[in-house]
Amino acid sequence: MIQQLLSLIRKEFLAIWSDKRSRIVIIIPPLIQLILFSFAVTMEVKNINIGVLDQDNSTQSQELIRSLKDSDRFREVLYLRSYADLEEKIDTQQILVGIEIAQNFSASLNKSEPAPIGIIADGRKSTSAQIAVGYIQMSINNTFSKNKESLIVRNWYNPNLENFWWVLPNLVGSLTMLIALILTSLSVARERELGTFEQLLVAPLSPSILIIGKTIPPMIISIVEAAIIFLCAITFFGVPFIGSIAILTLAICAFVFSIVGFGLFISSISSTQQQGILGAFILLVPSILMSGFATPIENMPSWLIPFTDLIALKYFLILLKGVFLKDISWEIALWEIFPMIVLGCITLIIATWFFKKRVT
Repeated sequence: MIQQLLSLIRKEFLAIWSDKRSRIVIIIPPLIQLILFSFAVTMEVKNINIGVLDQDNSTQSQELIRSLKDSDRFREVLYLRSYADLEEKIDTQQILVGIEIAQNFSASLNKSEPAPIGIIADGRKSTSAQIAVGYIQMSINNTFSKNKESLIVRNWYNPNLENFWWVLPNLVGSLTMLIALILTSLSVARERELGTFEQLLVAPLSPSILIIGKTIPPMIISIVEAAIIFLCAITFFGVPFIGSIAILTLAICAFVFSIVGFGLFISSISSTQQQGILGAFILLVPSILMSGFATPIENMPSWLIPFTDLIALKYFLILLKGVFLKDISWEIALWEIFPMIVLGCITLIIATWFFKKRVT
């Protein structure tokens, strides 16, 4: 039995490497996506154009405008002539945010009264507008705070809020899932498309051995790819790694194990490799959206949050950011690893059962 399993594993490695489509999936997309997404996926908002309608024209209002111009967040600060001009600039997207300084701005400041400042943002770009408004509020507070030294801000785990430090761990998880899911979803579908599936059925191999033989090669390849992406993150992008290599290794193995069951199920119901790839992306997109990759899970509707517990990528991303930036302990890590192993066992059992029904 062991010899048969090793022969099947060897055959699967050769089949993956000899198939041009599988080679492309393994090599090209992960590298391209790692480079593109590292720079494209960002919550930072820079090079913003803002407009200022200064109806006060006082020393204090000019001081505020200078502070906005000195900020590296804003590309250009436009002087607006009227409220209608402000509306037009936002409507034509020449500016993202408009600031209206009222006529009694300096008088109110001199009397230590609330000084009126209006901020009008382009709601069509809600996320960028909210971040830009935050930058403007910070500039206002820094300019007119009487006790500037009383506020000390520290960012734990990512002191300078480096974008790569949170993007790259997320990409390690999502790209590892992409590779594992597509490789396994093509596995059985490839055999059907090439006409070799019937040969497997008449071979002296049980369905369980077939499933194991189809599972191990994609797992090994996915783990190796994850290691390469991890090395690129810490070597070329400078993301610090302060956690345990042992925890990271176990987490990657558990995560890949949790994914291959989904992939084998998709492959079992697919007649062609094209159907397998389509099925993989149908699962991939909601998994990424519901994993906390870009938006916090806490911000989702309360009825949707329990469904995220079925997303293995959710647990893996928590672990990755923990071992990259936080040096989490084994006790904490096992609480994230265990659900992935459970999900892997459940999906693999379902895939095996479905595969047996298809071959009998």
